[in-house]
Amino acid sequence: MMRDLRHVVIVDRSDYGKYRFPDGRPFLDPERYKVTFLTRPGRGRDVRSEDAVTVMHTDTYSEQDVLKCVPALAAGRPVDAVVSLSEWTLLPAARLREALGVPGPGWQRMLPLRDKVRMKKHFAAHGVRTPEFMTIERPGEAEDLLKRHGAVVLKPVDSMGSAGVHLVGSRSELQRLDREGLKNGCRYEAEEFIDGRLFHIDSVVDHGSAVVATASTMLDPDTVFPLGGACRSVLLDDGPERDTALAYNDQVLATLPWFSGVTHLQFFLDRAGHPVFCEIGGRPGGGGIAPAFRHRFGVSLVRAALLPQVGEAFPEFREIRPPAERSSGHVVVYPRDLGTLVSYDRVPQEEWIVQFSPLYRAGQRIVPASSWGQGIAMITVCGPNSRTVVQRLDEARQALRVAVRP
Repeated sequence: MMRDLRHVVIVDRSDYGKYRFPDGRPFLDPERYKVTFLTRPGRGRDVRSEDAVTVMHTDTYSEQDVLKCVPALAAGRPVDAVVSLSEWTLLPAARLREALGVPGPGWQRMLPLRDKVRMKKHFAAHGVRTPEFMTIERPGEAEDLLKRHGAVVLKPVDSMGSAGVHLVGSRSELQRLDREGLKNGCRYEAEEFIDGRLFHIDSVVDHGSAVVATASTMLDPDTVFPLGGACRSVLLDDGPERDTALAYNDQVLATLPWFSGVTHLQFFLDRAGHPVFCEIGGRPGGGGIAPAFRHRFGVSLVRAALLPQVGEAFPEFREIRPPAERSSGHVVVYPRDLGTLVSYDRVPQEEWIVQFSPLYRAGQRIVPASSWGQGIAMITVCGPNSRTVVQRLDEARQALRVAVRP
């Protein structure tokens, strides 16, 4: 008799490797699941026969293109769940759930976790302090907002990684942007600039409550990506600041009682120490967040985000590291030189390196970064406290050497 397999469609944008345990076993056991991996053209080549996965290709960034796959999916085994773990595929996956009639959050529910305007309206309506904001079609429309606050931030409504963000501190600068125009094809919003520090909290969430959460602060701006520069993040030590961050995270998540999975929340502490909302994603954070989480708890954030979407319970989350290794941080290192990458001549090898991730391949052309994660390398480190972690981030960054052909 044919096994009663549950059919799961994963809407992704890259490859299948992140859906496996370190020993190579797939998160979704072929004895229990039939998996259709819907990904972008040229991706998914790492799927193996033992994964028992069917690969389909389309532009998974496009809701319309994903919906074109409905007839093929509907003609096969009934779909039991649709999974998405990427910012770019959250809404296409939601559309697909609705079209196939499978359980899980639909488009309207996922919109506040993707669209920055709908996002702020949702949280402001629930008593969460947000910056004053407005939708704009051109920069000049934000002139009154600039007068009230002295500085504004212009953001694409549906982008990520700080791509296309403009910090504007003068009327002349706003007029220049108005003349030049903003990025074609993007909807923009303008919001007051919050003078304060940026934090992020990464949580495993069960129906709007954090099961486990890690709180970090950014040490460098994540909106500029200078040659030879870096962007660092470090976990907060125990203390009042961390307590404030986690309490604020609880307040934000409580407005999403329907959500289970993983969230990446960004917020500011203003000069008075009060939290102000920045944005939230309904997916695992990027950079060194996932390696640090796996290092500390022994659980993949990808798996934690996947399980509730297929109706399975979370694993137990417990500290598996001694105190000397529980703190962590990561750094995105931006290239010093432009040209063609020849090789990574020297990479940090210290025992406190959790993960070194080269972001270019030999022969690739190095271009100026246009978003937060477009560095030459990503390095995650651990240590006993934030001070040691910061020292190690800087040491690792200085140790890195790459050969570039101009």
